[in-house]
Amino acid sequence: MASLRFRLRQRYWALAAPRQIRSYLRSDVEPFLQIGTGPNPLPGWLNTTLTPFQPGTIFLDASRPFPIPDASFALIFGEHVIEHLEFHEAALMLDECFRVLRPGGRLRLATPDLAQIIALYTHPQAAPQNAYIRWIMDTFRSQIGEYNPAHAINQSFHGWRHKFIYDAPTLLQALEDAGFGGIQRLEPGKSGDERLRGIEQHGDLVGNDAAMRYETMVYEARKP
Repeated sequence: MASLRFRLRQRYWALAAPRQIRSYLRSDVEPFLQIGTGPNPLPGWLNTTLTPFQPGTIFLDASRPFPIPDASFALIFGEHVIEHLEFHEAALMLDECFRVLRPGGRLRLATPDLAQIIALYTHPQAAPQNAYIRWIMDTFRSQIGEYNPAHAINQSFHGWRHKFIYDAPTLLQALEDAGFGGIQRLEPGKSGDERLRGIEQHGDLVGNDAAMRYETMVYEARKP
């Protein structure tokens, strides 16, 4: 019964979304889109998520075509969302981001870096990896009773329902395949565009900014 109620609610959200998007695009604010908002809406942005329980968010399934007109947004931001999609779904998401961005518009993605996750196993005693493993085990797998890198890695995949974790070359290629140029890797919180500085919030959500800085890579890309 609960599952049926959720599906009906999701159907309602999906039907309401195009009207809500049109209303936002008719407003006077500069149009910015956040994908996978969760509990972290950004003021003035169109904040979208698969389960819009948070006030100020609306429904968007990033694995499907967006109900958004071409060239609608100046900026798009997705923080720890692309890894929750299958690889082919993420390719569609990037194609849709390219389509709904204005020429010269920017996409910013923050996502776990596979190289950093693998380093938990290959260099578990190094200080950054050790601190991350301890946080994972203490916070999410304390029942194991030891600081085990295999468990930490599995938490990073299955434990958070991640479907595909990118390394830098794979994400770069995916962005290029979608048509983006001007691609650059940046530190979390840093950007040459002041509108994109300091917008990552995942560290606040999980309660450990250092851990998020350890695992996260950030890329910006521009629509020519």
